[in-house]
Amino acid sequence: MKKDSIREILIIGLLIFLSALCRILTNQAGLWNFNAIGAAALFGGIVLKDKRLAYIVPLLALFLSDVFLQLFTSIQTLNRDYLGQLFFVYGAFMLTAWIGTRIRKVNNITLLLSSIGTGVLFFLITNLGTFLTTDMYPKTGAGLLACYAAGIPFYKEGDVFSSFALNGLMGNVFFTVVLFGVWAGLKSMVLMPKRQTAIS
Repeated sequence: MKKDSIREILIIGLLIFLSALCRILTNQAGLWNFNAIGAAALFGGIVLKDKRLAYIVPLLALFLSDVFLQLFTSIQTLNRDYLGQLFFVYGAFMLTAWIGTRIRKVNNITLLLSSIGTGVLFFLITNLGTFLTTDMYPKTGAGLLACYAAGIPFYKEGDVFSSFALNGLMGNVFFTVVLFGVWAGLKSMVLMPKRQTAIS
């Protein structure tokens, strides 16, 4: 197996583990929706050479963390009442990975815009899922707007993480910066010196 393939598999494994762990820890801490899964999907879509593998990251991270939360916590993510909504949650992260595969020019601006944009898309798609798969809102335009409005609670005074919707945006931006920052550091400290040594 080529070194690049091994490195890619290690990156995938690490992303899956860290993304799942992050989601478990932030949910347990009450920081709903503030996690690394969206950022990992975007990162995988941009960085991994085999773009099909980029979809493995959010799928497995979501599934493993869902199973853990279902079995070992009071958070029942795989409750049959929510199965319809899970389709939209998983689909939103697949779309994030796909958007990552379409990005050709990677710089600070494109990373910031894509992390914000995919965070907004996640909010729109998952709330649409809530609207379509539950009886919480009437199936009208007003019902859809009410569903979206309910997903954007105002901040509580002094509580930065009280907005479920904005947690997703903050999580996407924060963990995108972390992932790409660590990746840039690894490339400059570990990967590039080896190439320079080989050339000299």
